[in-house]
Amino acid sequence: MENNFNFIRLIAAWLVLFGHSFQFLGIPEPHFMSFLPLGPLGVCIFFTISGFLVTKSWESDPHLLRFFMRRSLRIFPGLIVCILLTIFVLGPVISSLPAAEYFSHPNTLFYLNNIILYPIYSLPGVFEHNTIPHAVNGSLWSLPVEFMAYVALAATAFVFRSKWAYVALAILVCALAYFWAGKRTEMFVFYGSDLRQLCFYGTFFAIGSVIAAFNLQRHFTITLVTLAIVVIICMERFTAELIIMMRFLLPIAVIGFGIASSPLISKLTSSGDYSYGIYIYAFPVQQTIVHLYPDIGISNYILICTVVTLLLSIASWHLIEQRALRLKPRKRDTSAEKSGTLKVSSTEKQHAMAVTD
Repeated sequence: MENNFNFIRLIAAWLVLFGHSFQFLGIPEPHFMSFLPLGPLGVCIFFTISGFLVTKSWESDPHLLRFFMRRSLRIFPGLIVCILLTIFVLGPVISSLPAAEYFSHPNTLFYLNNIILYPIYSLPGVFEHNTIPHAVNGSLWSLPVEFMAYVALAATAFVFRSKWAYVALAILVCALAYFWAGKRTEMFVFYGSDLRQLCFYGTFFAIGSVIAAFNLQRHFTITLVTLAIVVIICMERFTAELIIMMRFLLPIAVIGFGIASSPLISKLTSSGDYSYGIYIYAFPVQQTIVHLYPDIGISNYILICTVVTLLLSIASWHLIEQRALRLKPRKRDTSAEKSGTLKVSSTEKQHAMAVTD
């Protein structure tokens, strides 16, 4: 079944790249509706789609082991290659330290903790004098937050085995985001991640999950999607209220557009899902370009970073990610097995494993 989700993920990944470009050059980042930077908007879109598609996958096959195998095969193969290339190729080339000192430094191999989703952002002598110094791949912060969302979803669904459990989880996360995370100024760190981010972005994941569980997307007509967008635009001056309403209006717009199909868009994205590769490679590419050409203009910078990152993401998809996804465990249909055939869930066919910033 054709849909627009690959295209939206591609746009979301590029929004993160686009937003970061201004930060790396020391220029104020453009905002969406005056209060949300474009980079975080891309992450919100990612979490919304992820909550929707991952819940569809769970509902299709509510099996814990197979569920986490699918999630892991989507996240880790591409991530592992990215981390190894960063340590053993980018690091020694860019580092101000001699190669021997770089590789003997204890913090070099410490960067491998990113493979187990423990965020480590610096490598010895790398990007020391950039506008955002020492940060090698700041985008990796979202991956443990995403995986925590998977754990919360699976645990809730497995224990309570009711669609209303998704609603309860969404209410809990929204309440924590509003009454706790939104009012807390200091970080609350668990496993190297700020749990305030889990509450904020988890609301979009949870709302996407509720939409999937109750199949609400069948009501997302072009009229409703347009209305959601219009309300967002009209509410711009009412920032406090819009921040709350965005958690519901943005998922309607994103999922409503995602479930639609367009021959042109389908053709543009038919070769693969490059969004994850763009997301995990953009940050180090952008830091490298600005390190080599500190006086580059914003337009040329965005263009070069987009092209280089896209090439890396294409290679990552075709050489690593796509091959890993072929190993995904499939739900077996017992009636089909008795007749000597194997039936794969149609939902698994239709919905790619989503991930995220």
